[in-house]
Amino acid sequence: MAHLCRHCSTPFSEDSGVDGFCCGGCREVYHLIREEGLGDYYRKQDRMAEPLKDRVLSPVDHVALLETQRRIEASDGPARATFNVSGMSCMGCVWLIERLAERQMGSVQRQVSLTRQTLALTWSPGQFDLGSLAEELRRFGYRLDARPLPVSERPRLSPLALRTLLALVFTGNALLIAVYSEVAPTAALAELLSLACLCFTALLGAAPFFQSVYRAAQIRRWHSDLIPALCIVTALVFLTVRSIAGDLPPSWAAFAACLIITILVSARFVSAHLARGAT
Repeated sequence: MAHLCRHCSTPFSEDSGVDGFCCGGCREVYHLIREEGLGDYYRKQDRMAEPLKDRVLSPVDHVALLETQRRIEASDGPARATFNVSGMSCMGCVWLIERLAERQMGSVQRQVSLTRQTLALTWSPGQFDLGSLAEELRRFGYRLDARPLPVSERPRLSPLALRTLLALVFTGNALLIAVYSEVAPTAALAELLSLACLCFTALLGAAPFFQSVYRAAQIRRWHSDLIPALCIVTALVFLTVRSIAGDLPPSWAAFAACLIITILVSARFVSAHLARGAT
């Protein structure tokens, strides 16, 4: 019978596991995460990770990291750089790496990108230790590259920011259509356009919540996105029933659903932005 590792969620057989884990490395990191008060990692994990026994984690090159830090701090402006971080597999890793960087003395800002496998750091010169952060990441199974990535002149819009912006646009359109439907002779067309706005808003704003919950369920995890997903389902059912009963025009029901989804995705964006900028 196959079992799932309590840390990385990869399947393993009864005779190849170690106390409920696929390997001793995953067992050690699991207990380390719990002891350090970082158990929320498992409420944000939504897919399997690479077992610790399969990761190649070379020793931290403190000399190269010290030289990198000195070079960055010698330049004008704030100490800021972006580094590759290997070993990330899901949003749980993003959350964990941000927490580990946040706990480092002198850390000012940190932003982790799962798609780009990077960690963007801003720190106070003279207080921060890049080598110490690299050692801390290595304890949890991640590797910080000693060479910073080239500075990009063009700021990139994060996927969450883009989803939030587009959800706001479609919600605004749904509001205009609902207002127009009050005076328009072609109410059926307005209802169709409202439904289209709701579909786009749901795909952009609601689908990621459900995807995280579904992926987490596949690895037998309870994901924190279950709460907003349930809120969206409840709102859609309630508004649909009200619309069918004739208590609420379809266009206004679609707008209300768009608004609820947009509020939830906007709240996610704001919380991520505040957490990123917290000192």
